[in-house]
Amino acid sequence: MPTSPRFLGFCLGLLILLFGLRCWRTHRVFNDTADEAVHISAGLEMWRTGRYALEPQHPPLARLALALPAYLAGLRQRPGVPLWTGSDTEFYWRTLGLARLGNLIFAPFLLVYVYLWGSRLSGPQAGLAAAALVSFSPNLLAHAALATLDFAAAATMLICAYHLWRWTDQPGTGNCLAAALAFGFAALTKFSALVFLPLTAAFFLLTRRRRGPAIPAGAWKTAARQIGLFALLVSVLIWGGYWFETGPLPPAQFSAPPGGPSSELQQAIRNLLGQRSLPAPAFLAGVLDVIGHNSQGHACYLLGRVGQFGWWYYFPVALALKSTIPFLLLLILAAGFLAASPGRSETRQALAPLGAALVILLVSISSNLNLGVRHILAIYPFLALTAAVLFCRRGRRISLSRQALVTAAAVLVLWHAAESVAAHPDYLAYFNQIARGREEEFLLDSNLDWGQDLERLRLYLEQNKITAVSLSYFGRADPARLGIAGVRSLAADSPPAGWVAVSKAHIAGLALAGKDLSWLRARHPVARIGKSILVYYFPGREGIGLLEHPQDQQRETHQAN
Repeated sequence: MPTSPRFLGFCLGLLILLFGLRCWRTHRVFNDTADEAVHISAGLEMWRTGRYALEPQHPPLARLALALPAYLAGLRQRPGVPLWTGSDTEFYWRTLGLARLGNLIFAPFLLVYVYLWGSRLSGPQAGLAAAALVSFSPNLLAHAALATLDFAAAATMLICAYHLWRWTDQPGTGNCLAAALAFGFAALTKFSALVFLPLTAAFFLLTRRRRGPAIPAGAWKTAARQIGLFALLVSVLIWGGYWFETGPLPPAQFSAPPGGPSSELQQAIRNLLGQRSLPAPAFLAGVLDVIGHNSQGHACYLLGRVGQFGWWYYFPVALALKSTIPFLLLLILAAGFLAASPGRSETRQALAPLGAALVILLVSISSNLNLGVRHILAIYPFLALTAAVLFCRRGRRISLSRQALVTAAAVLVLWHAAESVAAHPDYLAYFNQIARGREEEFLLDSNLDWGQDLERLRLYLEQNKITAVSLSYFGRADPARLGIAGVRSLAADSPPAGWVAVSKAHIAGLALAGKDLSWLRARHPVARIGKSILVYYFPGREGIGLLEHPQDQQRETHQAN
């Protein structure tokens, strides 16, 4: 493959363009998912009032980015009123699309940094291969295409980890300032960065000490000064991210159950601070809310079971099922390559992104919030960098076995890309061949059913002239806002007459507030809407639209586009 800077730059630019276009092509397919309105509303509140109080469990940076285009287009949040209430359907789609475009601002930064890090680790071919793996990752595409925070967190954490790696490898004021700036942006994007990134930096430092000379005694004073500068700059950046707000600590929105260590920590901090005026009080309140939410747990689903506090193996299972098979094979090959050549420089270098990926996975398995692979979305760029070590071509001569390995890796990258293209536009609901066709038996929530298919349901009802439907929907989008008329709430005790549409999450018993719709599992759906909604027909007095005998079609399955 040519290695001229112009050719590599063209390829990287093409990967960025394709990534953005593929995300944009999904914007009118999916209505707003379960979390988008909250994130947009919080960003709008800050642009409109300068305050950040609506929902401080997440920092404001990505919310400001995704809310700004919609704000400039005239979208506003009224206190106590759902977003988009009173607006026409076209305004809804236009402002939702603009908010989603606001999230894509992070895409070029992510892909450029993946290429840059991969090039430093294993050469320009490896950098381009890593960027290709990221550009064609269904999970990264899914969350880059929504007005949510997980993709922005993946981008800012990768950028920060790169600068922390540079700083630990080459200590200096310039690298210190770059790492501090990147850490501040990551901390203002998602609070999990406050855990992942310090542990990642510690890993980088430990591996540097092992492969490099001992640090001279006099260098500790310089290191202490740089750490102080780092902490000062990060503190100012975080305060600035909250627009230099001061005030007392806001009341808790999520309180840990009484009697546990989390509850005692929350209470001790609140007792200590009292009503003192603090810089960026919403930042500390958000951190405490995350602790409280994790202690409370959250309804989650894995392998046919609903739980409140999750399972330690949730994220390994999600990673195995939501990643493409060729991507997993690349990781296995890369692990074998690294194990077979422990003394090589590329092996030592590749430990940096691999270590960061392991930190994310190991920390996440202790979480009680098992709400989707999106919570470890930041792991994918690091794993892509690890897999890209297979493309290392340092040196003038390459053995036949090494060339064969590079060729096999290239074939797997092409297969990975083909899987991604075939998944369009359902990147959010992507599962590999292990679970494909029976995804709801393994995972739900934002892995499969995040309320994204209500617009597809509207199109199906319209095409079949169905004027009344009983609906049990897992999401926050308003059916009336999308133009779905004649909606009735689905009773849990017995089948109603006529048309019924149910989210797969509700059939599984997730987020149903005591209702039981498990009886629907024995019924054959008339249609499958997208990946997340099933449509049934129960004979009775209701009209049946264009389908004259739907009871005769219950064995048929229709996939709405």
